[in-house]
Amino acid sequence: MGQLLYRKCKNLSILFVEDYLPLQKKIASVLCDYFGEVHTALNGKEGLEIYENYQEKNGKPFDIVMTDYEMPKLTGIELIKAIKEENENQVFIVISAHQNPKYLIEYINLDILYFIPKPLSPENILSVLSKVSDKFDSSKDELVHISDSLTWNKTKKSIFYNKELVILAKYDLLLFEILVEYFGLICPIDKILDYFYLNNEDVKQDNIRNMVVRLRKKIPNIKIINIYGIGYKLKI
Repeated sequence: MGQLLYRKCKNLSILFVEDYLPLQKKIASVLCDYFGEVHTALNGKEGLEIYENYQEKNGKPFDIVMTDYEMPKLTGIELIKAIKEENENQVFIVISAHQNPKYLIEYINLDILYFIPKPLSPENILSVLSKVSDKFDSSKDELVHISDSLTWNKTKKSIFYNKELVILAKYDLLLFEILVEYFGLICPIDKILDYFYLNNEDVKQDNIRNMVVRLRKKIPNIKIINIYGIGYKLKI
C-alpha cells in the first residue's frame, strides 16, 4: 500500500487536528511520509485559524481535514460546521470513539463519509486515507465533461466543479448519476424512480423535487429543467 498511497497523496494537503500531543506527533509523522503538505493543530479553534490562513495564502483549501471529535475550545463537529460555512465541499475524516447512533446521525447530516474509530493505529488511518485519496485520482477514470467547469467521474461516482470535489448525500448523488445518463435529454420520472429502486432505495416524486433543489444549491451554475409531469433534464 505504501508506494501506491504515496503516489496518490504526494500532491495533496491535509490538516490534522488532535488535542493529545503525543498522538498528534505520532500520526503526523506517518502522514508526512505520504502527503505533500501536512499541517497540525491542537484544538478546533487553532484548526480553524490554520485552515482560514492556508486558504487565504494559497487561494484554495486543504484537500483533506482529519479531526478528532472531542476537543477543547471547538469540538470536531463545531470545527466542521465552521469550515462548511466557507467551503461546503470540504472532504473530512472524523476520528471518534463514539459509536452512538446519535453521533452517527450528526455525521450523516453533515455529509461526512469517512470515519476512523479509536483507538487509532497507523494501519487504520492509512486504510481510510487510501479510500479518500482515490477521490482525487482521476488518471484512469471515465470522465464526463458536462461543462468547462463541471466534470462527472463515472468510475468513482464523483462530481468536480473547477477541479474541486463536490460532496453530495447518497440520494442526491444517485439522482445526478441518472440525469447524467440522460444528459441533454428528458429523464422520465418513472425512470428515476426505477433507478432508485434498482439501488434499493424507495423514493417518491416529492423526494425528487427536494433532491433537485439541493443539487441546484450544491453545484454552482447547474441547470436542471423540470418538465412538469414528465421528468427532468440536465443541460449546459
